[in-house]
Amino acid sequence: MIIDAHTRTWPGLDNLGIELSAPVRKLSVSLPLDASPAALERATEPLAGAILHGFRADRVGANIPNDAVIDAVRQGNGRYVGIAGIDPTSDDAWDEFRRCTDLGLYGICVSPALQGFLPSDEPAMRIFAQCAADGFPVFVSRPAPYTRNAAIGHDRPTAWTDTLRQLPRLKVVFSGMGWPWIDECIAMMTAFENAWTDTSGIVSQPWALYNAMLGAVQHGVAGRVLFASGWPYANPKTAAEAVYGLGSFALATPLPRIQRTVLRAIVERDTYGALGIPEPASLIRRPADARFGFLGRTPGAAR
Repeated sequence: MIIDAHTRTWPGLDNLGIELSAPVRKLSVSLPLDASPAALERATEPLAGAILHGFRADRVGANIPNDAVIDAVRQGNGRYVGIAGIDPTSDDAWDEFRRCTDLGLYGICVSPALQGFLPSDEPAMRIFAQCAADGFPVFVSRPAPYTRNAAIGHDRPTAWTDTLRQLPRLKVVFSGMGWPWIDECIAMMTAFENAWTDTSGIVSQPWALYNAMLGAVQHGVAGRVLFASGWPYANPKTAAEAVYGLGSFALATPLPRIQRTVLRAIVERDTYGALGIPEPASLIRRPADARFGFLGRTPGAAR
Protein backbone atom coordinates (compact mmCIF):
# COMPACT_ATOMS: atom_id res chain seq x y z
CA MET A 1 0.00 0.00 0.00
CA ILE A 2 1.35 3.41 -0.99
CA ILE A 3 -0.59 6.58 -0.17
CA ASP A 4 0.66 9.98 -1.28
CA ALA A 5 0.06 12.40 1.59
CA HIS A 6 0.43 15.63 -0.38
CA THR A 7 -0.97 16.28 -3.85
CA ARG A 8 -2.78 19.18 -5.50
CA THR A 9 -4.89 19.88 -8.53
CA TRP A 10 -6.01 23.27 -9.79
CA PRO A 11 -8.06 24.71 -12.66
CA GLY A 12 -5.21 26.97 -13.81
CA LEU A 13 -2.02 28.70 -12.70
CA ASP A 14 -3.97 31.88 -12.01
CA ASN A 15 -5.38 30.09 -8.95
CA LEU A 16 -1.93 30.38 -7.39
CA GLY A 17 -2.05 34.18 -7.43
CA ILE A 18 0.34 36.54 -9.15
CA GLU A 19 3.23 36.07 -6.70
CA LEU A 20 3.20 32.27 -6.78
CA SER A 21 2.18 31.74 -10.39
CA ALA A 22 5.00 33.83 -11.90
CA PRO A 23 7.87 31.54 -10.79
CA VAL A 24 5.78 28.44 -11.48
CA ARG A 25 5.21 29.67 -15.06
CA LYS A 26 9.00 29.94 -15.47
CA LEU A 27 9.38 26.41 -14.13
CA SER A 28 6.71 25.19 -16.55
CA VAL A 29 8.78 26.33 -19.53
CA SER A 30 11.35 23.59 -18.88
CA LEU A 31 9.08 21.22 -16.97
CA PRO A 32 5.45 21.54 -18.11
CA LEU A 33 3.04 21.16 -15.22
CA ASP A 34 -0.34 19.59 -15.82
CA ALA A 35 -2.29 19.82 -12.56
CA SER A 36 -5.61 18.70 -13.98
CA PRO A 37 -7.68 15.99 -12.26
CA ALA A 38 -7.05 13.72 -15.26
CA ALA A 39 -3.28 14.14 -14.88
CA LEU A 40 -3.60 13.48 -11.15
CA GLU A 41 -5.48 10.26 -11.88
CA ARG A 42 -2.72 9.11 -14.25
CA ALA A 43 0.04 9.99 -11.80
CA THR A 44 -1.59 8.26 -8.83
CA GLU A 45 -2.88 5.22 -10.72
CA PRO A 46 -0.19 2.90 -9.23
CA LEU A 47 -0.99 4.07 -5.68
CA ALA A 48 -3.56 2.90 -3.17
CA GLY A 49 -4.66 6.48 -2.67
CA ALA A 50 -3.70 10.12 -2.24
CA ILE A 51 -4.52 13.11 -0.07
CA LEU A 52 -5.60 16.08 -2.15
CA HIS A 53 -5.04 19.54 -0.68
CA GLY A 54 -6.92 22.75 -1.33
CA PHE A 55 -5.16 26.05 -0.70
CA ARG A 56 -6.13 29.62 0.02
CA ALA A 57 -3.90 32.55 0.96
CA ASP A 58 -5.59 35.93 0.61
CA ARG A 59 -2.29 37.68 1.42
CA VAL A 60 -0.81 36.55 -1.92
CA GLY A 61 -4.06 36.16 -3.87
CA ALA A 62 -3.93 32.36 -4.05
CA ASN A 63 -7.06 30.23 -4.08
CA ILE A 64 -7.31 26.60 -5.16
CA PRO A 65 -11.06 26.27 -4.58
CA ASN A 66 -12.27 23.70 -2.10
CA ASP A 67 -15.14 22.90 -4.46
CA ALA A 68 -12.56 21.86 -7.06
CA VAL A 69 -11.03 19.53 -4.47
CA ILE A 70 -14.46 18.10 -3.63
CA ASP A 71 -15.18 17.49 -7.33
CA ALA A 72 -11.81 15.77 -7.84
CA VAL A 73 -12.35 13.56 -4.80
CA ARG A 74 -15.82 12.59 -6.00
CA GLN A 75 -14.33 11.61 -9.36
CA GLY A 76 -11.60 9.56 -7.68
CA ASN A 77 -13.70 6.46 -7.07
CA GLY A 78 -12.97 6.37 -3.35
CA ARG A 79 -9.18 6.64 -3.72
CA TYR A 80 -8.70 10.23 -2.55
CA VAL A 81 -9.13 12.10 0.69
CA GLY A 82 -9.72 15.84 0.37
CA ILE A 83 -8.20 18.48 2.65
CA ALA A 84 -9.77 21.93 2.81
CA GLY A 85 -7.64 24.97 2.09
CA ILE A 86 -8.48 27.36 4.92
CA ASP A 87 -7.05 30.84 5.46
CA PRO A 88 -7.61 31.58 9.17
CA THR A 89 -7.25 35.32 8.47
CA SER A 90 -10.22 35.43 6.08
CA ASP A 91 -13.62 36.69 7.24
CA ASP A 92 -15.33 33.46 6.19
CA ALA A 93 -12.71 31.05 7.55
CA TRP A 94 -14.96 29.43 10.16
CA ASP A 95 -17.96 29.10 7.85
CA GLU A 96 -15.81 27.66 5.06
CA PHE A 97 -14.21 25.22 7.47
CA ARG A 98 -17.61 23.99 8.66
CA ARG A 99 -19.02 23.81 5.12
CA CYS A 100 -16.10 21.78 3.77
CA THR A 101 -15.86 19.34 6.64
CA ASP A 102 -19.63 18.79 6.57
CA LEU A 103 -19.25 17.92 2.87
CA GLY A 104 -16.56 15.37 3.64
CA LEU A 105 -13.17 17.08 3.42
CA TYR A 106 -11.26 15.53 6.29
CA GLY A 107 -8.78 18.07 7.62
CA ILE A 108 -7.37 21.44 6.68
CA CYS A 109 -4.30 22.89 4.98
CA VAL A 110 -2.81 26.15 6.24
CA SER A 111 0.32 28.18 5.50
CA PRO A 112 1.32 30.63 8.26
CA ALA A 113 3.92 32.28 6.02
CA LEU A 114 1.71 32.88 3.01
CA GLN A 115 -1.42 33.61 5.07
CA GLY A 116 0.37 35.86 7.58
CA PHE A 117 -0.74 34.39 10.90
CA LEU A 118 0.83 32.71 13.90
CA PRO A 119 -0.54 29.31 14.96
CA SER A 120 -1.39 30.69 18.40
CA ASP A 121 -3.55 33.54 17.01
CA GLU A 122 -7.12 33.35 18.33
CA PRO A 123 -8.97 32.87 14.98
CA ALA A 124 -6.63 30.05 14.04
CA MET A 125 -6.81 28.45 17.49
CA ARG A 126 -10.60 28.32 17.29
CA ILE A 127 -10.38 26.24 14.11
CA PHE A 128 -7.51 24.11 15.40
CA ALA A 129 -9.43 23.35 18.59
CA GLN A 130 -12.34 22.09 16.50
CA CYS A 131 -9.97 20.01 14.37
CA ALA A 132 -8.60 18.44 17.55
CA ALA A 133 -12.11 17.69 18.81
CA ASP A 134 -13.19 16.14 15.49
CA GLY A 135 -9.94 14.28 14.79
CA PHE A 136 -9.12 16.32 11.68
CA PRO A 137 -5.39 16.61 10.85
CA VAL A 138 -3.87 20.02 10.09
CA PHE A 139 -1.36 20.10 7.24
CA VAL A 140 1.18 22.93 7.35
CA SER A 141 2.03 23.71 3.75
CA ARG A 142 4.93 25.59 2.21
CA PRO A 143 4.01 26.07 -1.46
CA ALA A 144 7.31 26.86 -3.12
CA PRO A 145 8.72 29.32 -3.55
CA TYR A 146 8.40 31.84 -0.74
CA THR A 147 7.43 35.26 -2.01
CA ARG A 148 8.43 38.77 -0.96
CA ASN A 149 5.15 39.22 0.93
CA ALA A 150 5.46 35.95 2.84
CA ALA A 151 5.81 36.19 6.61
CA ILE A 152 8.61 33.64 6.52
CA GLY A 153 9.35 33.75 10.26
CA HIS A 154 5.79 32.59 10.98
CA ASP A 155 6.58 29.31 9.23
CA ARG A 156 9.02 27.93 11.81
CA PRO A 157 7.87 24.59 13.24
CA THR A 158 8.60 25.85 16.77
CA ALA A 159 5.87 28.48 16.27
CA TRP A 160 3.45 25.59 16.88
CA THR A 161 4.76 24.88 20.39
CA ASP A 162 1.95 26.61 22.33
CA THR A 163 -0.70 25.26 19.95
CA LEU A 164 0.41 21.65 20.35
CA ARG A 165 0.84 22.08 24.08
CA GLN A 166 -2.70 23.45 24.49
CA LEU A 167 -4.25 20.96 22.05
CA PRO A 168 -2.52 17.62 22.75
CA ARG A 169 -5.01 15.72 20.53
CA LEU A 170 -4.31 17.86 17.46
CA LYS A 171 -2.39 16.10 14.68
CA VAL A 172 -0.14 18.54 12.80
CA VAL A 173 1.74 17.49 9.66
CA PHE A 174 4.69 19.71 8.69
CA SER A 175 5.25 19.44 4.94
CA GLY A 176 8.69 19.01 3.43
CA MET A 177 10.27 17.75 6.65
CA GLY A 178 9.90 21.32 7.92
CA TRP A 179 12.23 22.81 5.31
CA PRO A 180 14.11 25.10 5.72
CA TRP A 181 13.92 24.30 9.45
CA ILE A 182 14.36 20.54 9.25
CA ASP A 183 16.10 20.24 12.64
CA GLU A 184 13.32 22.26 14.27
CA CYS A 185 10.74 19.98 12.73
CA ILE A 186 12.47 16.89 14.11
CA ALA A 187 12.78 18.58 17.51
CA MET A 188 9.03 19.26 17.53
CA MET A 189 8.39 15.63 16.65
CA THR A 190 10.48 14.47 19.60
CA ALA A 191 8.54 16.81 21.93
CA PHE A 192 5.00 16.18 20.66
CA GLU A 193 3.69 12.75 19.73
CA ASN A 194 1.05 14.25 17.41
CA ALA A 195 3.60 16.19 15.35
CA TRP A 196 4.15 14.54 11.96
CA THR A 197 5.96 15.42 8.76
CA ASP A 198 6.00 14.44 5.08
CA THR A 199 8.58 14.19 2.32
CA SER A 200 6.98 16.59 -0.18
CA GLY A 201 9.18 19.33 -1.53
CA ILE A 202 12.52 17.67 -0.78
CA VAL A 203 12.11 14.32 -2.58
CA SER A 204 13.91 15.86 -5.56
CA GLN A 205 16.82 17.04 -3.37
CA PRO A 206 18.77 13.87 -2.49
CA TRP A 207 21.21 15.43 -0.01
CA ALA A 208 18.51 17.33 1.88
CA LEU A 209 16.27 14.26 1.89
CA TYR A 210 19.07 12.02 3.16
CA ASN A 211 19.99 14.36 6.01
CA ALA A 212 16.36 14.92 7.00
CA MET A 213 15.59 11.20 7.01
CA LEU A 214 18.79 10.36 8.86
CA GLY A 215 17.88 12.91 11.53
CA ALA A 216 14.41 11.40 11.87
CA VAL A 217 15.90 7.92 12.26
CA GLN A 218 18.54 8.97 14.77
CA HIS A 219 15.98 10.81 16.91
CA GLY A 220 13.49 7.96 16.82
CA VAL A 221 10.68 9.73 14.93
CA ALA A 222 10.87 8.03 11.52
CA GLY A 223 7.58 6.33 12.40
CA ARG A 224 5.85 9.69 11.94
CA VAL A 225 7.27 10.51 8.52
CA LEU A 226 4.67 10.24 5.74
CA PHE A 227 5.45 9.59 2.11
CA ALA A 228 4.43 12.52 -0.11
CA SER A 229 5.43 13.62 -3.60
CA GLY A 230 4.08 17.17 -3.63
CA TRP A 231 2.51 16.43 -7.05
CA PRO A 232 2.39 18.10 -9.60
CA TYR A 233 5.92 19.26 -8.73
CA ALA A 234 7.14 15.66 -8.45
CA ASN A 235 5.77 12.38 -9.76
CA PRO A 236 4.73 9.90 -7.03
CA LYS A 237 6.62 7.02 -8.66
CA THR A 238 9.81 9.06 -8.93
CA ALA A 239 9.34 10.29 -5.35
CA ALA A 240 8.98 6.74 -4.02
CA GLU A 241 12.11 5.69 -5.88
CA ALA A 242 13.97 8.66 -4.34
CA VAL A 243 13.05 7.56 -0.83
CA TYR A 244 13.98 3.93 -1.50
CA GLY A 245 17.21 5.16 -3.07
CA LEU A 246 18.37 6.51 0.27
CA GLY A 247 19.17 2.92 1.23
CA SER A 248 22.16 2.97 -1.12
CA PHE A 249 22.89 6.70 -0.86
CA ALA A 250 25.80 6.24 1.54
CA LEU A 251 27.36 3.17 -0.08
CA ALA A 252 31.15 3.40 -0.42
CA THR A 253 31.20 6.41 1.93
CA PRO A 254 31.74 6.77 5.69
CA LEU A 255 28.20 8.23 6.00
CA PRO A 256 25.63 6.34 8.08
CA ARG A 257 23.29 4.06 6.13
CA ILE A 258 19.52 4.20 6.42
CA GLN A 259 18.04 0.72 6.55
CA ARG A 260 15.72 -0.24 3.71
CA THR A 261 13.18 -1.57 6.23
CA VAL A 262 12.84 1.96 7.62
CA LEU A 263 12.41 3.45 4.16
CA ARG A 264 9.90 0.80 3.14
CA ALA A 265 7.85 1.50 6.27
CA ILE A 266 7.67 5.18 5.27
CA VAL A 267 6.75 4.64 1.62
CA GLU A 268 4.22 1.91 2.37
CA ARG A 269 2.71 3.43 5.52
CA ASP A 270 -1.08 3.39 5.84
CA THR A 271 -1.31 7.17 6.04
CA TYR A 272 -5.08 7.16 6.32
CA GLY A 273 -4.93 4.87 9.33
CA ALA A 274 -2.00 6.74 10.88
CA LEU A 275 -3.89 10.04 10.79
CA GLY A 276 -7.20 8.50 11.84
CA ILE A 277 -8.87 9.14 8.47
CA PRO A 278 -11.92 6.93 7.81
CA GLU A 279 -12.41 4.90 4.65
CA PRO A 280 -12.13 7.50 1.85
CA ALA A 281 -15.19 6.28 -0.03
CA SER A 282 -17.35 6.99 3.04
CA LEU A 283 -16.36 10.63 3.43
CA ILE A 284 -17.70 12.76 0.61
CA ARG A 285 -21.28 13.98 0.95
CA ARG A 286 -23.40 16.05 -1.37
CA PRO A 287 -24.94 19.29 -0.01
CA ALA A 288 -28.31 17.61 0.51
CA ASP A 289 -26.67 14.85 2.57
CA ALA A 290 -24.87 17.38 4.74
CA ARG A 291 -28.18 18.72 6.00
CA PHE A 292 -28.72 15.40 7.77
CA GLY A 293 -25.35 15.49 9.47
CA PHE A 294 -21.94 14.06 8.68
CA LEU A 295 -20.33 11.33 10.78
CA GLY A 296 -22.96 11.80 13.43
CA ARG A 297 -22.78 15.61 13.53
CA THR A 298 -25.46 18.07 12.63
CA PRO A 299 -24.04 20.91 10.52
CA GLY A 300 -24.52 24.21 12.29
CA ALA A 301 -24.87 22.63 15.72
CA ALA A 302 -22.44 23.55 18.45
CA ARG A 303 -19.41 21.30 18.75
